[in-house]
Amino acid sequence: MAEPPTAERAPPPVPSRLRTPADFANLIARNITPIACLLFFSTSPESLVALYSIDTMLAIYAMVWLVMEHITEAKSTDRGVKRVLKLGFSALLLGTLINLMLMFPMAMVFESSSWLRNQPWLDANFRTAVYAQVVGSGYALIQTHRMLQQTEDDDRILGDRFKFIIARWIIVLGAVFFGVATIFGTFIGSVLIVVIYAGASIYFEMFPEKAHQLFHGKPKPADAGTNKKPRLP
Repeated sequence: MAEPPTAERAPPPVPSRLRTPADFANLIARNITPIACLLFFSTSPESLVALYSIDTMLAIYAMVWLVMEHITEAKSTDRGVKRVLKLGFSALLLGTLINLMLMFPMAMVFESSSWLRNQPWLDANFRTAVYAQVVGSGYALIQTHRMLQQTEDDDRILGDRFKFIIARWIIVLGAVFFGVATIFGTFIGSVLIVVIYAGASIYFEMFPEKAHQLFHGKPKPADAGTNKKPRLP
């Protein structure tokens, strides 16, 4: 007998890619390295928070372009320069709108900080770090684009990546809203935000279903409501 039609549900998240102890060690190392730089090389915590913000912004721009390239405009007949300009402009516009909403609370925190008044963009080391992030984001974009060309699960993969980026940033903004930078000062507050960002990255990489639940809630048991005792007359 055919099963009765059910309401369309969001697909479950892609399982964690952490398969071996080496994968887990690599995840920890990637997220602990900035904190090690902060402690041992006197890297400004405010600069690290700024770099995290830039990394998130670049990820949003890349995500918007990938969604249009592989999902919304996948069947478009536009090709060549026309397609490049169309998708590039749309990704820039939509990505900027999303980033303005995501970064506004962080901008308010740093707007009156001494770090910003010291014009960090004039620091060659900070500029080099930003350039490295741009190059790294571009490389990741190309790699993801090539990977999606070889799979038929584009919407699910991109959806999970978007949830990961937003869920992690929600945790960071939660710390900002609770006054981490205000209570402890910009310097110590920035240190705490760096630790929170790294912790959220590790957590959502290990448990992608948690980011999924932020958007769709906890899944209901498949047999919910099927084993209820009959009501007595």
